[in-house]
Amino acid sequence: MQNVQQEDLISSVLSAYQLKAGIYDNPRFCGLWQHSTAGMRRAAFHLIGSGGCWVHTRLELEPRRLEAGDLVALPHDDWHMLTAQPKLQGEAVRHVVEGEGPFTTMVCGYFDFEAGQHNPVLDALPPVIIVPGADGGRPMAVLSELLLSESECEDIGTRTVLDKLADALFVVVVRYYINSSSNPKGVLAGLADPRLRKALAAMHRAPGEHWTLETLAQQAGMSRTSFAQAFNERLGMPPFDYLTRWRMTRAELQLRNPGVSVGRVAEEMGYETEAAFRKAFKRVHGVGPGSIRRWLRDKLSDAPAA
Repeated sequence: MQNVQQEDLISSVLSAYQLKAGIYDNPRFCGLWQHSTAGMRRAAFHLIGSGGCWVHTRLELEPRRLEAGDLVALPHDDWHMLTAQPKLQGEAVRHVVEGEGPFTTMVCGYFDFEAGQHNPVLDALPPVIIVPGADGGRPMAVLSELLLSESECEDIGTRTVLDKLADALFVVVVRYYINSSSNPKGVLAGLADPRLRKALAAMHRAPGEHWTLETLAQQAGMSRTSFAQAFNERLGMPPFDYLTRWRMTRAELQLRNPGVSVGRVAEEMGYETEAAFRKAFKRVHGVGPGSIRRWLRDKLSDAPAA
């Protein structure tokens, strides 16, 4: 039941922030090569297909060895370099496909989100996550095998298949981090706590409910004081700050529908007045609800004619 609740919460967050993952390259290297995607302004990942390499980051003095089936994820686009040898040859990318040394293949992709300026899942992840193939479990092994196989295919729909597999891969990476981390933070720390997870599930399930500290504490099976303290310590913010951010994320998605009024969204999110809702929306997003309408209108007007 615990894992089901975790998956439901992760799924609801990723759905609300509109996870969009994809594959952009499947390079093959040989010789003295160096590869990086730093600076692309997206969460990136590299899945090693055959051979092996070394990954260099700013966090560790010594490089880490990656073998076939291993994955490295960079949730915040931190500097990194994958290399054929343990010693860096400067910090310039060198794509070499010929030469001496082992032959290495990989699949490189990204994780992106189309909604929300601040994503609680990405914010809670560390700069670098390395998932050894041997520790990732059966789902990781199956996804890796499918990704590597499909990346070598040029059949109809290959790009769509790869992108969907990359979506699933992100969930597996997040799950691995939650289960293996001794000190998760943010929303992932909440997911790791059986009591706080119940309150989070309630907020996600019914954001427009007229929640109080007492009713949320009841969901967690805790006293108001203990709940408020634990929530703040684990997630780094008070319960109602998190609830407001969640409500405004849901509101942003609803406001992208031109047929839905601001007043209706305000009511569904639990606000008694439209003015109070507009104030909360601007506090979270930095702009008012009308900006979403303008963004949508501009996007539609710029779309090519069918």
